[in-house]
Order: sequence, then structure tokens, then C-alpha cells
Amino acid sequence: MPPFPEAEPWQCSVYYFWWEYLRRHEGYEDTCACGGKGAYAELFADFGDVHSMDFWTWWRAHNHIFAEPPVRQVRHAAEGETADERTLILSVPLDTKLALTVGQFKRLVRPLLKEAPRAKTQSRAQYPVAAKPILPALHEHLMVWDARQADNDCKDWELADRVGLRINHVVDGETIATRKSLKLGCDDIERVLVRRKQLAVQRHLRIAEQYIHYVGRGRFPYRDSR
Repeated sequence: MPPFPEAEPWQCSVYYFWWEYLRRHEGYEDTCACGGKGAYAELFADFGDVHSMDFWTWWRAHNHIFAEPPVRQVRHAAEGETADERTLILSVPLDTKLALTVGQFKRLVRPLLKEAPRAKTQSRAQYPVAAKPILPALHEHLMVWDARQADNDCKDWELADRVGLRINHVVDGETIATRKSLKLGCDDIERVLVRRKQLAVQRHLRIAEQYIHYVGRGRFPYRDSR
């Protein structure tokens, strides 16, 4: 799902937002300003200076850190190689028919594969995506965060209006528009909407702060609370 209307194809990616959130991390920005030296030097070695280039330039140079390793193939075991939780070493007789060997292989391996379904889906990238991303939510968190950094004195409900934050405008089955069409007062509805806007902005800021914190640890999008 596109993060916002008319988003460019390259903006419809969790990796674009990974880059954007990392650009909001103050400690990482300090490390970038020092040419990779500082508290986040280890992360800098993988992600580079996200402030000195646009997304596409950065992506072309760093997309390998998100890539899955090549699919492993069936092969001859190396001398002295032992089995582990992701590898089974078999003894295959070469003096039997292929069909018989294949049948025996399937009977032996199939139950083992069923016991380890996570191993087939778990990412083995250097930097795996930490959770299933919802791009419109990532965009809204960031939009509210940027607006707050730009104006720390703006009231939360005003900030919601400024960025066009989505909230439910129906209160007990009524809206301000329906009340006005009936020439009725709507102060009670406005109070409820102001509170909803305040809570929405505060929630977006809490989540954005956590995403920014953990992106500095190489995890995105990750948070430990709402």
C-alpha cells in the first residue's frame, strides 16, 4: 500500500523509510558529521552517510546489507563437516536405484522440514526488517515527528490539523457538519475531536521516537510499546 497519494515507486518501500528514520537520529547524524567517527561508527560502516546523498544514491551503494544470502544447495559435505540446526548430513548409498533413493530421502527429510517451518521464512539478511511494515503508518509517524521538530510550541491538536492527520470525526453517530446543517451547537463534538487529535499526535510521537531510537541500533521498524 502506498504510504501517501502519488508516492513515487521508490517511496513505497520499507527501506526508504529506514533511510528517512535514520536521518532523524541525532547521534547518527553526529557520527556522519565526523566522517564516521563517534558513538555510531560501527553502524556507519554499514549504512554510510545518509545525510550526504539522496535515497537512490545511498540505496545503490548499500542495498546489499538488506539482501538475503543465496539459497543454499544440496552438495557434498566437506571433510569433517558436522550437522547443525539448519543442516542435515546424510549417508547416501550409490548402489541403489535413483527412484528408491529419492523416496527414502523424502521420507527421511519431509518430517524434519515440517518441524522447522520458521527456518524457511526467517530472514538471514545482515539487517532484516524487524516487523511487518505498514507504510502509511510509517509516513504519518514521521510526518508528525517532523512537524513537532519544526514547531515545538504548536499545540498537539493544531499539529494534527497542520499535517492533515486522519482521525475519526464521528462522535456518537454525529459530526460537526450534521450538527451545523440542523443549526445545532457542536461544542461537545469539537471537544471530543480536539482530544482525539491530541491523543493521536502523542501516540505518533511516541512511536516515531522509538523507531528513531532503535534504527540507531540497526533495527527497523521496531518499538517496544505503543
